[in-house]
This record gives sequence, structure tokens and C-alpha cells, in this order.
Amino acid sequence: MKRKVIQIANSTQLISLPREWAKKYNIKKGDELEIEAKGNKLEICCEKDIELENISINISGLDRTSIMYYIRSAYRRGYNVIEINFDRDYAHHFRMGKDVKIISVIHEEVNRLVGVEIIQQKDKFCVVKDISNASFKDFDTVLRRIFLLLLDATTNLFAAMKSGNKVLVENIEQNHDSITRFISYALRLINKGGYSEQHKNSLLYTIIVIIDKIVDILKYAGRDFITNDIKLSNESKEILDNIAAAFQIYYELFYKFEAKKIYELYLNRNNTIDKIRKIQNKQPKNELILLSDLRQCFEYITGIVENRLSLLF
Repeated sequence: MKRKVIQIANSTQLISLPREWAKKYNIKKGDELEIEAKGNKLEICCEKDIELENISINISGLDRTSIMYYIRSAYRRGYNVIEINFDRDYAHHFRMGKDVKIISVIHEEVNRLVGVEIIQQKDKFCVVKDISNASFKDFDTVLRRIFLLLLDATTNLFAAMKSGNKVLVENIEQNHDSITRFISYALRLINKGGYSEQHKNSLLYTIIVIIDKIVDILKYAGRDFITNDIKLSNESKEILDNIAAAFQIYYELFYKFEAKKIYELYLNRNNTIDKIRKIQNKQPKNELILLSDLRQCFEYITGIVENRLSLLF
């Protein structure tokens, strides 16, 4: 877009702000904006978050998991008030094979979301509202927390699997919920404000979403390990160590970029794939399925290496 320059007195020149941008960020008279000169360009940014006020969602006919994802998605998008409507009292829980109270599902999900509470509840209706003063300044701390929780969860899960301790393997459920809580918060912070460089927001958003997928893989692996009463061979234990090492390498790559870390990551990946191939005709079927599922973590991690590289530019 183009803007005409307005001359005020002899030394002051003005240009108007795009109306849609000013409305989006709620810019008012007297507000201060950051302006940075970059060659023949001026970059204008504000510290205000995007204000998405209300949204109404109808969860009628959905199962328990779909309800949780629906509420979580509205939260991640950045809405301040979420009105939830439904036409029945129960929703089906596929994994448990039974119906559960919808209002209990809503409470369960809201308890996993940072900074919001249920402020109104009636028959087949409730309102979730942001009661916090969340700021994008928290983002870097939240992101690092996600990485550290992922490393801890992976280390603890694999140690429990290698020792055959099913009680400790079950802890991945709580670890999953804790990490998901911070993931949702980080995505919400990006959507409500984010960095002034939009490409940076997109790259980080993708990285966090992929971590969300990885945490799900770990959770399902823990469940399968317990359900199928899997006993790991020494070869399989080494493969788990390699997968845990991949998470550590990516964490180091993300926070202190060194090109050699990319080589280490791909070398580790290829060595692990070779190990899986060598034992695929020797180990029990359930054990191989578990390793195959966990192998997906490599593909996700190597997939977001490109995102980390793009953050350099």
C-alpha cells in the first residue's frame, strides 16, 4: 500500500497508519509505537496483543476427545471468551468404551489451559474466559520449558521401559498433559501477538506443533508398552537411547546453532534405522511395532531442522 507524506511545519513529516492494522492492534491516540529504520524501509511495531474477543462453539454430537480439541483450538487461536453450547449431557469416550459427562470433559480441558477459567455454567452451556495478563514476553521462557519437559519425559519414559517398570511408564500420561499445557500457551501467545517478523512466528509455530505430535507418540508408546506387556531386548534398549539422544541434539541445535549438530542428528537417525532393520526378523511383533512407532520421532525432528535453519535468516 502507499501513503502520502504530510508536511507539518518545516521539520516534521507524517504518514497515516493503515486503518485495518490500527484496528487489529487496538491502536489509540497517545499510544507509543516502535519504529526502526532498515535502509530504505521503516518497520513499525507495537507491543499490544491481537484482541480476539468472543467466539461461540457448539460441541453437540462430538466425542470426548473431539470436544477437548475443539476447546483447545479456540484457546490456542487467542480468543478471550469462549462460549460453549451442547444439546446433551454425555459424550462417548472411545478409548474407555463408555459415555462421560460433557461438563466434566470441559472442566478437564480448561484445567489444562493456562490463564482461563469457567466463569459461568448453566444447563448445556458454559463460558470460558481469559482472566490473566499474559504477555508475549513470557514466550521464550515457555518455549524453553517445553523443550526441557520433553527431554525429562523422554528420559524417564525410556528408563522405565528399559527396566520394565510399568508404574513409572504410566507417568507419561501426566507428563504429556503438562507439556501440552505449555504448548497450548505458547501457541496462544504467538497468535495473540508474536514477533514482528511474521516468518519467525510461522517457523516457531510449526516447531511447537511438531513437538505436540512427538509428545503424543510418546504417550501412545507408553500405553502400548503396558497393554502388550512388552519386554525390551538389549538391541531395542539401545534404539531408545538413540531416540533420546536425537531430542538432546535438537535441543542443543536450537539454542546454540552449530552445523555439525545437523550431521550428528542425521548420523544418529541412519544408524538407528539400520539397527531396526537388523532386528526386524528377530524380535516379537509387538516390540517391533513399538520401535516403528517411536521411529516416527526421528522423522518429525529431522523435519523441523529446516525450520531451525530458516530462523537464521
